[in-house]
Amino acid sequence: MSRNPTIRDIAREAGVCAATASLALRNDPRLRKDTCAKVQQAAERLNYRPNAIVSQLLAQLRTSRTPKYQATLALINASESPTFMNEVHTFRDLEIGFRERATQLGYSVDKFWLHEKEMTAPRLARIFRARNIRGVIVAACVDNTKLSKEFEEIWKGFACVLLGVINVRPLSHLACNDQYATSRQAFAEALRLGYRRPALAIGQEIDDLIGNRFQGAFLAAQNRLPAKDRIPPFLFHSELNKSPSARIGTADTLKRFSQWFSRNNPDVIICIQSEIREWIESLEKSVPNDVGLIHLDWNDEMKGWAGMNQNNHLVGAAGVDMLIGQIHRNESGIPSFPKCLMVESTWVMGDTVKPQN
Repeated sequence: MSRNPTIRDIAREAGVCAATASLALRNDPRLRKDTCAKVQQAAERLNYRPNAIVSQLLAQLRTSRTPKYQATLALINASESPTFMNEVHTFRDLEIGFRERATQLGYSVDKFWLHEKEMTAPRLARIFRARNIRGVIVAACVDNTKLSKEFEEIWKGFACVLLGVINVRPLSHLACNDQYATSRQAFAEALRLGYRRPALAIGQEIDDLIGNRFQGAFLAAQNRLPAKDRIPPFLFHSELNKSPSARIGTADTLKRFSQWFSRNNPDVIICIQSEIREWIESLEKSVPNDVGLIHLDWNDEMKGWAGMNQNNHLVGAAGVDMLIGQIHRNESGIPSFPKCLMVESTWVMGDTVKPQN
């Protein structure tokens, strides 16, 4: 055959239709592997060479098509503050990822505040059914991790996924960052940079919220150090339901931090509250010359910081995939065996650390 064979030529050679041949050449997962192999062998016998320009245009067309509307998903802000998810970048990024992925798959999103006045469970259920809402994402359970029994009608009547917080009860399927691995990698990055006395300073409430995974990974990683370089974590009270700037910094906490710092002399501190930099500077210490800082929840707004990007937008997208999977399987209610999908973090180098001699 002198001319370049077409998809129809390959289909005829393999004994399949043209649509099947086209899918098989892309290893489409909807086809059996032996069918794909048969078509690809036929293409090889005919010396088929795909047109790269046409293939690229077709790929762009497939990804740019507006998906058909499927249903509506509910995003519930379970915090006692109606603006909490907008104020805290972790949950703001979760929502961005959630909405983007839902739109890609043809789902619209309606947002609700769990503690809105006169918002009862029966009323919420009626709203969901009236708006063709099939699935529910619950986020920002930071004030009270035990969801009210009053809303069991919601949890039982719709597909449900939790986002971000692992200690919520009743526990449904969950998408979150792998906080244990995040803390462990932050410790490893500190050692890679040459630091010898890494320390952890973290709000107790935040660590409790994630099942003490930050602290647990840090203590486990410390076993690699000589006993003289193992510094006890500095834990302090932090009010989760306040704006970020108002959560920490009481005189008593600053005094305890100063005493802890002088007693242990860390060369790098792993933290999750950026205000700790102000604490260090109040002790007339320089970052990173006197002590380095690594943030456990780095984001694009933290210019110059080194830390762990928890990829919260990917966590939000993963929650959508889990939720739509439940909808397709016609699953609802609290599962007997909840599944947890964890997304890994990414290390970001910054000016708050520097390689040590």
